[in-house]
Amino acid sequence: MQGKTTKDFSGGWRMRVSLARALFIQPTLLLLDEPTNHLDMEAVIWLEDYLSKWDKILFLISHSQDFLNNVCTHTVHFTSRRKLQTYDGNYDQFIKTKSEKEENQAKQYKWEQEQMKSMKEYVAKFGHGTSKNAKQAQSKEKVLEKMVRAGLTAKPEDEKPMNFNFPDPGHLPPPVLAFMDVSFGYPNCEPLYSNVNFGVDLDSRVALVGPNGAGKTTLVKLMSGELQP
Repeated sequence: MQGKTTKDFSGGWRMRVSLARALFIQPTLLLLDEPTNHLDMEAVIWLEDYLSKWDKILFLISHSQDFLNNVCTHTVHFTSRRKLQTYDGNYDQFIKTKSEKEENQAKQYKWEQEQMKSMKEYVAKFGHGTSKNAKQAQSKEKVLEKMVRAGLTAKPEDEKPMNFNFPDPGHLPPPVLAFMDVSFGYPNCEPLYSNVNFGVDLDSRVALVGPNGAGKTTLVKLMSGELQP
């Protein structure tokens, strides 16, 4: 294995090499973008444990909630308004605090809007003349100006959902994809597969698991036609 170039390794082993290089030099600031990509479960568990004990600055991006919960002590949220907001705690604590913050923001926004509407209506109705009501209208107008100067609560903004529509392919007779006595191996290497037989139907939900370098990606490439047996 040590005699191979990095480009000849599987995606999982290339990720292991990149992580090993980054961790070996012990940087003061470690930046990781999706570090669990391509790693098998054993490697993910090891990396999670190692980073949870990291004694320097760690800044990472990940879509694995379990990984974030077990590694991170703070969370930075990049909002839909393109602002960064910092929260204490791991991912679960971030979700809880963010929900409470948005609920309080919605209540404050609603209260401010109701107060402003009421005062504006009063000013429009009694804002002229010298009567007692007119003086109260002027007072409310000053309160309005003070609220605006102090800064109003922004309207809560929901995250925009993404919707996908896929055309119905109709019924396809099984098997949709079939392997019959399929064998494959890379040049100058031991065969990865010999006489493989299996089929995939429309109702199949298959998880392909195994250690890094076992040949999972190769099998998918064979299934998609990117590689030929």
